[in-house]
Amino acid sequence: MPEPRAIWDLTRRAIIAPAGHGKTELLARASALGRRTLILTHTHAGVHALRARLNRLQIPSEIVSVDTIASWANKYVQAFPRLANFPPANPRGAQWNQVYESAARILQSEVVKTVIKASYDRILIDEYQDCELHQHGIAMALSSIVPTVVFGDPMQGIFEFVETRIRWSEHIDNSFTTAYELTEPHRWNTANAELGQWISYARQQLMTGQPLDLRTGPMNFLPCNDAFEMGLFFNGFEQRDGTTAAIHCRRGVCNRLAQSTNGAYQAIEEIAAARLMDFAAAWDGAQTPNDRANALRAILNDTMTQANADGEVSADYTAPIVAAWQSLRQTGSATHALEVITRERAHPLARTYRAELLNDAKRALKDLEAGRRVNLVVSCEAVRHRLSHTGRAPTVRTISTPLLLKGLEYDHVLIPDATHFLTETAAAKLFYVAISRARWSLTIASRNPVLRFPIPNL
Repeated sequence: MPEPRAIWDLTRRAIIAPAGHGKTELLARASALGRRTLILTHTHAGVHALRARLNRLQIPSEIVSVDTIASWANKYVQAFPRLANFPPANPRGAQWNQVYESAARILQSEVVKTVIKASYDRILIDEYQDCELHQHGIAMALSSIVPTVVFGDPMQGIFEFVETRIRWSEHIDNSFTTAYELTEPHRWNTANAELGQWISYARQQLMTGQPLDLRTGPMNFLPCNDAFEMGLFFNGFEQRDGTTAAIHCRRGVCNRLAQSTNGAYQAIEEIAAARLMDFAAAWDGAQTPNDRANALRAILNDTMTQANADGEVSADYTAPIVAAWQSLRQTGSATHALEVITRERAHPLARTYRAELLNDAKRALKDLEAGRRVNLVVSCEAVRHRLSHTGRAPTVRTISTPLLLKGLEYDHVLIPDATHFLTETAAAKLFYVAISRARWSLTIASRNPVLRFPIPNL
């Protein structure tokens, strides 16, 4: 691995950093060499991870600023609204392109250049493979003002569905030439070094379109017929210490798998929280209290296994549930909706498998009940906004997609029916992101023990 000083002396260069190869540590230590370093990344989760590493290394926040590219760009265009041609104050969706274009434009101003030079002596940009063209334009403009180094991995550029995505070979190699490629799989040195070496080997096989034999190497291979064979999830369940993630590319399948495990594994939500917002819109648009009760029933159906009357269940549980529903159908109030959720979850046969979604709905209803928000849509938006800044609560056992788990690591990773990756866009990259989340153990179920992926677009 290069020394931090070697990174600090670079400008308009790139560091290729495969997953788990010490990038965050190197980036943090390099940032400490300056007096006013700016680190930019893409997600609030990335910001949290970088700040945590800086804190662990006792690097003072006075000399290193960390932000998302989106947030940083928006701050600057709002600070220079006339130069930026008055961009939207609270951008959404495609409006962010206007923010990025405005940011790149104001960085041509001598006034703004002077501010940038006075504010930062070095800029480091993380996860650069996730940039799209407008963000790349900002990076190029910054690099002409202050020495700038980018960090990323072309094999983790999985957002190929974004029309304005950049390609490492086409855009980055021609703008930020590669200075170093990290080669030591540090993540696994204190866990399972053999697994780390195999994941590095698998990365090379995937990059070149060579076959991967899942029966060889340090991971566990399970033959299967489909993704819903529960042996993958529960064989050795009690022996797995620490965190576990099961990874499937399809959100709907993740939800159904979590349901099939009766909540032993939890499905997590995307930041946009489409299902939560659907619930909020149905609640706000309800014409009668009964409509609101139906909206709540629908989201409970999507987050919990049904509390039912099979077997001997005390009326101490069932009677309050019935009463809570009756009250909600009469009043349509947030208070009675919260009572329904509490009573349903207390039923001994009920199991929640999308706890994050249900907890967010509960928080939003509490804010509505307290009068802090004008309606449930606004309340849900506020809940998700807070989550984007504070990060998710840790979950011991998770089922999610490579898109949502990228950048995270787990002690154990399970892959249900790995053949499904072959049908995805960016198949090899998605598979690499999935397997490289594992620190101690990797278990792959597959209909075929040998997988051969198309050569990825790098």
